[in-house]
This record gives sequence, structure tokens and C-alpha cells, in this order.
Amino acid sequence: MIPQLSIIIASINGQSYLHECLKALHQQVGNISVEVIVADCVGTAITDLVATEYPEVKLIAFNEFQTVAVLRATAIRAAQGEIIAITEDHCIPPTNWYESIWQAHQKYAAVAIGGTVDNGATERLLDWAVFFCEYGKFMSPVLDGIVDDLPAPNVSYKHHALTAILDQLKQGYRETFVHNYLATQGEILWSDSTISMIHKKYFTLQGFLTERYHYSRAFAGQRNATISSLRRIFYLCCAPLLPPLLLLRLSKQIFIRKHYLQKFCLAMPYLIIFTFTWAIGEVIGYAIGSGDSERHLA
Repeated sequence: MIPQLSIIIASINGQSYLHECLKALHQQVGNISVEVIVADCVGTAITDLVATEYPEVKLIAFNEFQTVAVLRATAIRAAQGEIIAITEDHCIPPTNWYESIWQAHQKYAAVAIGGTVDNGATERLLDWAVFFCEYGKFMSPVLDGIVDDLPAPNVSYKHHALTAILDQLKQGYRETFVHNYLATQGEILWSDSTISMIHKKYFTLQGFLTERYHYSRAFAGQRNATISSLRRIFYLCCAPLLPPLLLLRLSKQIFIRKHYLQKFCLAMPYLIIFTFTWAIGEVIGYAIGSGDSERHLA
């Protein structure tokens, strides 16, 4: 029997994070038929967790390191559900997540539907700063309707939309490029505020700066393959302008929502550092490529 939903999780952050995520999935309400697929490269700790606590989960285990993009693509190729939903191992869905995804796809023709992402790591200013930086534009409330981007921890697709581009996923699933491609094919990206997710991950400053640099370098390096040399030079020259532009965009997103303005202002020193780090990564990526940056992404 074909399940209604396939849930895709790339496991790279360790047993404790994945355990909380799977526990929340185990507590879902409703009568939605689901397969949960975990693609892991952490090792025996995850294998033991799934075998003892969540035997219903389909585990794809790698003995060697794999990037998040490759883990996701591997799980997508194994998915059989009518709808394929992607989240992250450090995210905790509410109990109605399955139902809200299924109902949204019955209601809307859009092939890709995403929702909100809110912060669950609220004790430290650093984690707030990381959350603002990564998911500020997906914080509650979001408007329902057509959008130009959807959040990787809370996005779902009609099965045919991903199977049609499996060849493009050979090097891995990257939401930015998948969404851009779908848009160029005339497909709609839809935001539905009823589909919510909690992002709960704790960071170190050095760890996030490293991740931020490598993510932006990988982004620019991957983008090089899809643009002309002239446009590549243009992006390279404009990259130093990114810090104020990114801060302006982020400020607008937070101030429009009027949520956590005090937290946002207090987090500004971190955010300034983050945006400069992003710009440096893009400069290096456009100049000499992504190198091994994808190996550093979690």
C-alpha cells in the first residue's frame, strides 16, 4: 500500500537530536499513513536508537560521511508516499503536522508547500541570532499564498514533482536550487501558515561561523555552474555589498512581524558578524569554487 506521506530526515547531528524529532513524529494524531525515512551517517548510535525505539522507521545507514544534500536525495529516491515531506533531525513538529501537510496538499494544486518555522532554542541570545539569520523570514506569522522560497525544515512536495527531477538530484537535494528550478518550470511554491515546525538546535559561535562560511561558499560554488562567466564576475564584485543588504532584509522581516524586537536588537552584534562571514564565503565561492565546503554543513 502506498503511504500518504513520506517523511525525509537527514541524520547528522547525533542521537539526542534525532531522538526528540522521532519522538514527536511518533506522537502524531490522525489517520494519515506514513513512512519515515532516516538517512544517517552518524553511526551505530543511530542504528541502535532506531532498532530499539523506532523499528517502524526506515533507516538508510552510511558507513562514511555524506553531506546533508546527499542524505536527503538518497532518502527521496527511496520514498513512496504520495507526498514527500522534508524536515531536519533537530526539528520538533506539533502533533498535527502530518494532518496539516496532507490537508494542504488536498486543498492546493501547488507541487511544493511549506509553512512556518519558529525557535525552540530560546535560552541564549546566540541561538536567537542564529535563528533570526537562518529562518527569520519563516517565523510566525507567515502569509498564505504564492512565495518565492520555502523552509527546508518544513517543506513538502507532491511525489511527481521530485521524481521528475531525480536526475538533477544526483549530486544531492538543495532546496534553493530545487525551488528555483520548479519556479522556472511554471510551478507554484505555496506557503500555508497552518503547517508549523519548531527549530531547536544549540550552537557555538565558532561552529556557526564555520557553517555560515561554508554554506555561502558552497552556495556560490554551486551557482557558478548555472550562470555565465559575466554574471559570475558581477556577483563576485557585488558580494561585498551583501552585509548591509542582508541586514536590511532581515530587519524588515522581523519588524513587519513585530515579534521579538528586543531580542533582535540585542542579537545585532552577532548578526553583523554572521552577514560579513556570509559575504566572505560568497566571494571565495565565486572566485575559486566551493572546494570541500559541503562536507562542513550540518
